[in-house]
Amino acid sequence: RYGAVQLATLGEEPPEGGQWLHEIKFDGYRLLGYLSEGKVCLRTRNGNDWTASFPTIVAAMKRLPVPNAVLDMEAVVLDGDGKSTFQALQAALGSGGDRSKIVACVFDLLELAGRDLSALPLAERKEALRGLIGRQQDEALRFSDHIVGQGAEMFSAVCQRGLEGMISKQANAPYRAGRQSSWMKVKCGRRQEFIIIGYSLARSGGRALGALYLAYRQKGELRYAGKVGTGFSMQSARALTARFAKVASDKPVLTREQTAGMGAGEWRRVRWVKPELLCEVAFTEWTADGRIRHPSFQGLRDDKKAEQVVRETPQRAAAQPEAPMINITHRDRVISETGHVTKGEVADYYAAAAPRILASIARHPLSLLRCPTGIDGACFFQRSPGKGFGEHIRPFKFKHKGNVYNYFYIEDEAGLLELIQMGTIEIHPWGASVDAIDCPDRMIFDLDPAPDVPFSALKLAALDLRQRLRKRHLDATLKCTGGKGLHLTVPLGARERWPEVKAFAASIAGEMVASAPNAYVATMAKAKRTGKVFIDFFRNDYTATAVADYSVRARPGAPVAMPIDWSELKRLESPSQFTIKDAMRRLQRKPPAAAPAAQRLAA
Repeated sequence: RYGAVQLATLGEEPPEGGQWLHEIKFDGYRLLGYLSEGKVCLRTRNGNDWTASFPTIVAAMKRLPVPNAVLDMEAVVLDGDGKSTFQALQAALGSGGDRSKIVACVFDLLELAGRDLSALPLAERKEALRGLIGRQQDEALRFSDHIVGQGAEMFSAVCQRGLEGMISKQANAPYRAGRQSSWMKVKCGRRQEFIIIGYSLARSGGRALGALYLAYRQKGELRYAGKVGTGFSMQSARALTARFAKVASDKPVLTREQTAGMGAGEWRRVRWVKPELLCEVAFTEWTADGRIRHPSFQGLRDDKKAEQVVRETPQRAAAQPEAPMINITHRDRVISETGHVTKGEVADYYAAAAPRILASIARHPLSLLRCPTGIDGACFFQRSPGKGFGEHIRPFKFKHKGNVYNYFYIEDEAGLLELIQMGTIEIHPWGASVDAIDCPDRMIFDLDPAPDVPFSALKLAALDLRQRLRKRHLDATLKCTGGKGLHLTVPLGARERWPEVKAFAASIAGEMVASAPNAYVATMAKAKRTGKVFIDFFRNDYTATAVADYSVRARPGAPVAMPIDWSELKRLESPSQFTIKDAMRRLQRKPPAAAPAAQRLAA
């Protein structure tokens, strides 16, 4: 599920403010560690399996007191002062090296005991991580601690200690794959990966290597970055030349014009290699013509692809307020006469519930029920982008069966509050994300009772459906819809496509109808629903939506669609019993209901 890691953007200076957490930047290999029922797999940021390279980390993960977890970490070797160096790590991994010296500095927790944590705020993920490994640290698994705020002070201390730099992360941000501005790296000196395009032999002495010639990519094309002639030992130089023999190139990788500044004699001495091997180089600055000054070789990199190597340009961190500065107007407007609920109360509730709501709607196409003058006035559904949308509401277009659909999605609390400012009451997400629109990440059953069906019968239907799913080794969560019914949701791994998921859901619904035709119905015709519970599986399809977890409903009293534990079902009095005030109290005292891990459909 977490095939790609989150990466940091290079920054000019540490961001300031209490919304930033600051960690030491480690000098090693980035790994995702997967623990599943006693088995461990370690993968690089490119998805390569390096489990066998780190036996001490594997053993430490097996000792964790949980059956399943996904850790984000850096494999390092620490010296006596607690500093990590990439060269020491390479020595430990090399022939005859001592791999028992390698430890993992763990800085994020993406999954715990089958529950996906990636949509939670970083501060909550790190607190869960601290509880897992921070209090009883294993020698090979070390919690990467942080400080809140005081970015400039920490950066000064980091550089005085001779460390590489630090990583600053927004405390309230979810985990997002790829390079993100919510993580900023600030280095005490310049340092990055380069592509090796050639080398020269030493002209005197016993050295095996004179210099490495370097490049990076700009808009897909190679650009010359200069050369490095220091930093490698006799042993590493000989190992490098042995590897170069396997990737030798018969012709120059760049032209004379592209390597301007290199003399004719030096040009003739270069032994060109295919642009496949990477090395990490420390340097002081870039020159005006795009060359690096005072470079020092740090080691080869095998955990990144050559196509990904670009010139890193420092960026200033965008100013991040403590909370999204979305101006909620007409806060005193009454949106429900029943209970006298105001727009301001709705906005405050959505802000408080944002981390939990975003866990199920972020980056999913949305349909909204907007009631600009309140739920007793004119309300309308909207699924396509319109005028007046804020900058945090993103457009999304896709094609299906010859039709073009225009939707929108949000990623963060700012986007959520922009929806509320527009008069949104209800939020209905798709069951698939914009990143994999053809493959749903959930399967939904809406149990909709006819008006003459008692609530006790609806609860029995929910238990019946749960048991049928369990027979197929599927766990489901339970939600009061805030209306008449109950929802059961099966988390999926976005592996199956929509037709397969819908067919599976239809088979379950059909099985229930066949077993109790007087109690259940699975057709949309309302004339056939009298006295029965409608097993609505039709929400498992393109453009279909279901009300979001924790969404307010546009009904008298503004009830909330509330996820609940199965243990609460017996005492439940109504699927619309939770008011905004009830929901606020639950947010403060009750953790979210435990969600099953993503599952695959069984036959």
